[in-house]
Amino acid sequence: MHALDQRRLVAREIADRLSRGAGSFCLVAAPSVSGVWSLGPALAADVTDLQRDVRVITVDAAMGVSLPLSRPELSIDDAVLIASVNQVFESLCGDPGNAALRKRLEPLRAAVQDAGTMPERAAAAGAFAAAACQQPVLVTIAVNEKHNRLSVAQMERAASFLAATPLAVVVLVPEGSATDCAVPPFFSTSIGRLGPDDARDLIAAETSAYVDPMVAAWIARSAAGRIDDIRAVGSHLTGAELAGRELPRYEPTASAQTRGEVAERLGELSPEQRDALVAMHLQLVPNSAVVQDVVGAVPQPGLEELLPAPEPGPALSRVTATAVVGTAPREAVRDLHAALADAYGADTLERSWHRLGAQTASAADWERLLRAADAELQRGSLNVAWRIIDALLRNRTEPGVHPAQAARTRLLQGQLALQLGCTLTAASRLLEALGRPGMSSEEELAVTAGYIAARGCEGVSVSEDGRLAARLTELGAHSPASAARCLILLAGQERLVGESDGPGAYLRAAIGLLEANALDGRSSPADSDALVLARVLLARVEGRYAEAAEELGNGMPAEIPGDTARSDITVWAQAVIRALLAAEDPLGEHPVVVESSLCLLAGTSPFYEAQAVSVRAFLTSRLGWTRYAQEELEGACYRVPLRVGLVGLGMTLAAQGAMLFDDDTAAFAWRKTMANAVPGSDTSPQQMWVSVLEAAARLAAGDGLLAGLLLGPAVAAGMPRERLRAVWSNIIDMVIIEPALLERVPGLADWLKTQLGGGRRSDPNDRLLAVLLANDDEAASLVSGLVLETVFSGNAVRQVRADMACAARLRGSPGLDVTELGIAADALASARALEARAAEFAAADGVSFWQRVTDRARQAGTQGVSASAGTELAEPELTDTELRVARLAAQGRRNKEIAAELYMAVRTVELRLTGVYRALGISSRRDLPKALAAHGLLED
Repeated sequence: MHALDQRRLVAREIADRLSRGAGSFCLVAAPSVSGVWSLGPALAADVTDLQRDVRVITVDAAMGVSLPLSRPELSIDDAVLIASVNQVFESLCGDPGNAALRKRLEPLRAAVQDAGTMPERAAAAGAFAAAACQQPVLVTIAVNEKHNRLSVAQMERAASFLAATPLAVVVLVPEGSATDCAVPPFFSTSIGRLGPDDARDLIAAETSAYVDPMVAAWIARSAAGRIDDIRAVGSHLTGAELAGRELPRYEPTASAQTRGEVAERLGELSPEQRDALVAMHLQLVPNSAVVQDVVGAVPQPGLEELLPAPEPGPALSRVTATAVVGTAPREAVRDLHAALADAYGADTLERSWHRLGAQTASAADWERLLRAADAELQRGSLNVAWRIIDALLRNRTEPGVHPAQAARTRLLQGQLALQLGCTLTAASRLLEALGRPGMSSEEELAVTAGYIAARGCEGVSVSEDGRLAARLTELGAHSPASAARCLILLAGQERLVGESDGPGAYLRAAIGLLEANALDGRSSPADSDALVLARVLLARVEGRYAEAAEELGNGMPAEIPGDTARSDITVWAQAVIRALLAAEDPLGEHPVVVESSLCLLAGTSPFYEAQAVSVRAFLTSRLGWTRYAQEELEGACYRVPLRVGLVGLGMTLAAQGAMLFDDDTAAFAWRKTMANAVPGSDTSPQQMWVSVLEAAARLAAGDGLLAGLLLGPAVAAGMPRERLRAVWSNIIDMVIIEPALLERVPGLADWLKTQLGGGRRSDPNDRLLAVLLANDDEAASLVSGLVLETVFSGNAVRQVRADMACAARLRGSPGLDVTELGIAADALASARALEARAAEFAAADGVSFWQRVTDRARQAGTQGVSASAGTELAEPELTDTELRVARLAAQGRRNKEIAAELYMAVRTVELRLTGVYRALGISSRRDLPKALAAHGLLED
């Protein structure tokens, strides 16, 4: 069974028993790295996804193992049980608000500690668990010692009291430690292989580097989920390669364990069979008949897992292939290549391939391989192209290789890297090619288009775009249609990041080239489509929305010939721009245009599919998020390089969706992913988008400081709405959550009003904004219309946002006549009713972001939701654990030292400190001693 499914199967069993009020004991033997990473957090997250009200507690079993040192009379069974109960008690009763629960559980915990025999202690622990479990509880125990001192029998005895209580214990032990145990409530399972998400967590923990989800999927697939191979591959990649920005080598590194196992398996074979197996991996396309002729044997049955297997999609080669070929000396590999080359006819690709491997390739062989790699790349066979290009690059310094052929290889590497989303490699190789003399105008335009696409994903530069546009205009004298398409691509890219002056100039130049080309009688149907697209895009840039909608409604055929090369960037880009323009139109106007355009990109390459996924995510954000759409987008991150989708818009939307539906920890992880993944140039606004998401998340939790710090400068600078395209809905959400921002931030209301015009009032965000900014004369009618409209939408997130916006507006005018609404007798009562309705929708659909907001609104009562950062902080409420962490941090201790002293993970220390900073109203560790002293919380 696949590791990811197997992990979730375990989680499903636990969640099912918890939902029925029953306990579980599950011993999970799983891959782990002591002190670095384990499956515990992922398993706990799976359970909480299935059983949302579950309380997750992590227990350090090492505390129990060491307890007999201070109490020699205790056995291991006694010690583990006492330590587990103590840690569960501290986790449940640590908050000051749980004083009543602490008072009730304290004597029950004391009974566990003071019991004279193990049966009495187990009975006391059972009574403790029954009293503690007011809600389902999952306890995760990590045992990181390689030779675990806790046997299955000991753990079964310690957990025997759980069956009748909604308490589950999961014990994670080293791989291979579990024994069969399948009688409820005791279960035993083994998870030997990791899925992409676990592989990503493991590599990130070991390397402290950002790991792109798709790269993690490549590594997990290449390693077949084996933890040792995942660690080996990940540790041999650079930070830029792990981030997906640079193209890694096609052949990954095999772990010592895999190399040893493969060598042992091959050592049992005859020399001919070993050679046959190696030869199968050396071939470009495995052919057992040729191998039989060359070595006199074929691989014997039973070695299927060691044979080459076709990859279903672009990915690194299999680690197994590296290990198999690595068992043969280099000289033997070259000899096999030479023998295989002789088995194929002259002037064949296979002969040239093996001559390259034998290091005897001629200039003609290089030419043949370059043409083959180019052909495979253009039709989307990226694995074959990657393998050939990788081999050519390794041999480019061999004698006899012409410099022009080496340069073409690097150009092909750049084109391949772009299709795989490795945009730093692509941009550098294509920029290098632009400086090569002797290119025709069409060749230069093709390379320029690729460079524009790759460079934009690394960070837009307006000054460089101006130079590129000037050169494109010059080339337009020779190739007007191709130059015009490049200008359209450049304009579309700048428009995505909120520029308007440059795109307008580029589009007018493109229109001029295309119209002149049509007058000369050289225009094709594709050129006519490009002209319509340029006119629509220019109308949007200049704010002529009605004209743009009419042009779009007249139809722009989305035809791309079947033989169009993958490197013909501008043709594919037109389909993306067309789909995005349709997605931006009034809801429901042009869904056919969106899908007909995006369907053309299916199965083309990861780069183009990332654009399609991003456009669909953008449309979803406008129609209204759903849990299914958010999970689908997160899953797509492991399939396509979403960070290059619409120059960072796609990854931003993934973070936005996670913030809406996931818990704080997961949402923080996605914001961190976005911050690492998106471009960071001075022109690109993506880092601003990260800050807006962070501000919205903090405001939902009651901290309005960052919202004011962001909105104030944005208003003062007159930042256009288009520059905040990806997070505009979050700007509106901040005003909904705290309407006082309209008064506190100078000019905010006027700035928002300027963003309402231009024929965009059908946009859901504009309807919300219109209600928030309405005067008393029109407020009631706008509220009524918005409530009715969102009911028809059927989308929970849209209804929650609309109800909360209407409630915020009604609270701003307590004396407003709300008779026509028919909700309640007065404005405040109507606001409370709308907030209660929003809370129901948020809870029913698991919209955690708005659940936090509605919970605060309910607690605030008639005072409304206000998180004003300008008010003085009240006495902070810190848990015992937060206070201990804060005091140690104030003493200058590092997070790692605090974690070691308090037996918790470094990540837990970081989260506790975040809560401390928020409670104390500070932003950094250097303010901690003064803040603690001000509240009398420093130790004497």
